[in-house]
Amino acid sequence: MPDPGHPSILVLGRDTCEDTTRSREHLEARGIPFEYRKVDEDPEADAQIRRLNEGGWVTPTILFGDPAFPILILREPTNDELDAALDA
Repeated sequence: MPDPGHPSILVLGRDTCEDTTRSREHLEARGIPFEYRKVDEDPEADAQIRRLNEGGWVTPTILFGDPAFPILILREPTNDELDAALDA
């Protein structure tokens, strides 16, 4: 169920990516709900991340709002950058 205080969040990443793991753990620690899609296992997530990153994987790529028309996209954010987006 979406959190009424935050837009929906989609994390596109890989389990083997340290930045993806850190970002997911940070969101979980803050109690922020999000969807996680593995770009190395999900063809649709792979296509989406490549569209957003000039053909490559930049993980994590985190989308806020409607994934088709995100209001904000963060690429490999630090925890501070992620907090700033969540607290805005």
